Amino acid sequence: MWPMLPSRAQESFLPFSFAYVSDIHLTHGVPDGFVLTNESQLFFQDVVSKLNQRKLDFVLFGGDQVHGIGKDDENWQLFLDIAQGLNAPWSFVLGECDIAGSDSVNKMRSFGPDWRGRGIETDNPYWSHSPLPGVHLVGLDTSQPGTTSGHIDAKQLAWLTDDLQKNSDKFTIVVSHHPILNPPPFASSPYQLSDYLLPNVDEVRELITTVGNVNMALSAHLYVNQLGRAGKTWFVSNPGLVSYPCAYKVFHVSPESIAMETIQVSYPALIKKAEDLIHTYPLANRVQLPKRTNFISFAKGSDAAWSSNLPVGATAQLSKGKKRKHADG
Repeated sequence: MWPMLPSRAQESFLPFSFAYVSDIHLTHGVPDGFVLTNESQLFFQDVVSKLNQRKLDFVLFGGDQVHGIGKDDENWQLFLDIAQGLNAPWSFVLGECDIAGSDSVNKMRSFGPDWRGRGIETDNPYWSHSPLPGVHLVGLDTSQPGTTSGHIDAKQLAWLTDDLQKNSDKFTIVVSHHPILNPPPFASSPYQLSDYLLPNVDEVRELITTVGNVNMALSAHLYVNQLGRAGKTWFVSNPGLVSYPCAYKVFHVSPESIAMETIQVSYPALIKKAEDLIHTYPLANRVQLPKRTNFISFAKGSDAAWSSNLPVGATAQLSKGKKRKHADG
């Protein structure tokens, strides 16, 4: 059981909006699989253009920004060049592909300057900061080289406990590449999926839901659009940008509710291409849903996962959001 401190009255905050984009896999010269690597730059530029049409307070990137950091960090530099075009402040967490390459990647040498350039002071590949009064962001590092499974060690958990306690009066959003609440059928699956998950996920989830004031936990990695809840924490699994359904999320937060919308890229023919290729995703076969179309629906997500008004607090009821958007035109 994690240590508990007396709760503090939540600090007031004004309504704010932000976007969450993950699994961009930015690269060039890599053949398409179920991840449309050839379209990665096109899709990312489309997202930046569309987000700049909105009034956002910040943008969060959920890991696997690049499909390998690239020779002389060329893929990461391409990501930075495009991301610099955003009109809103942005920050990021790492996925396993961000640190992939023929040579071992020193996380702080490669990415530390870019966190600090975003106003985040950290000596570790995880961080926290408060971009707005009464609002707190936590970026966890679950990335490991050479494996799709995640990892959060005891040092990072101790830091997280302390950080959540110190900021328990703020509306808190935790971002991690690997999910902290594994969506079914991943949560209790007989198909040996542990190499895609966090081995100590139960411990991390207990911390998230009992310490501090975590209202949202955002994840990526599994390429599925899913929504769950434990206690007062909403757990959002983001779809991949370059895998079906080729989408990202925008949130509008007030003290009473969180309006969530999922938005697809502007290229219907390429979305259909990604849908046709999703059966080559290794997990699509390992999960062994009864029909191929079931995994397509699972990756796409329910209407509630696509668009909802999520209540803030432990007892309020979920309500439907706006009609599902299939493209952001």
